[in-house]
Amino acid sequence: MKQSVIMSLCVPLLGACAENGFDPLSALAPSAGEVQELDSASTSQLYLSVVNGLLAQGRYRAALAYLDQYAVKEKRTPHFRQLHGEALLGTEQYDEAIAAFSSLESTGLAPEGFNGLGRVKAAQGDWPVAISNFERAVALRPSSAEFLNNLGYARLVVGGDSLGKAEFNLLQAQELDPASESIRTNLLIALTLAGKDEEAERLLSGIPASKKRAEVRRFAADWVKQHQVVADAAKEDM
Repeated sequence: MKQSVIMSLCVPLLGACAENGFDPLSALAPSAGEVQELDSASTSQLYLSVVNGLLAQGRYRAALAYLDQYAVKEKRTPHFRQLHGEALLGTEQYDEAIAAFSSLESTGLAPEGFNGLGRVKAAQGDWPVAISNFERAVALRPSSAEFLNNLGYARLVVGGDSLGKAEFNLLQAQELDPASESIRTNLLIALTLAGKDEEAERLLSGIPASKKRAEVRRFAADWVKQHQVVADAAKEDM
């Protein structure tokens, strides 16, 4: 899904340690002067933190292994099911991921559930259903820059009458998270598709490094060109 499906699980931890057979809990333990005996619930929570790190690194199979082996007591919690859905999505087990994300609907993580469902459908190429799920995520949490970014990108892909809404969503997302490169790139695509070249150039001018600025400009131009090729092919098939 290119820019828009980047996950927000950002706990930078321990991937290399786990790979080499070390126990990640050793790196999460308190300092010697603060050592306390951990109960089983605390241990499970620590392993969920390890899973966050593995997901952030794109190590989805390792995340599944940790969830299955170390966080067994958390399997019924919404947090476990959310992480499980992320790992299943990352390994392209789409039906299982849908089941995991759907189970969050009646919990406090319902917005994450709908966002996850949207990303599954986007990965399957079903963009209209992806949009429907992203809309439900945004309705539940309108201030989430991530959800707005995903919704905006999905609307860019669909194109047509959705482009105006996509631009609005992405402008909202950027105001909420001005530092996000993903949001900035998606907004640049939206402005380019809308023919708003001056606004697009102003957005690009906020990138201080000329090399990076050129890379982002080229990426957006290539995306728009490819989008147009797909759109033209669709018209010929009608």
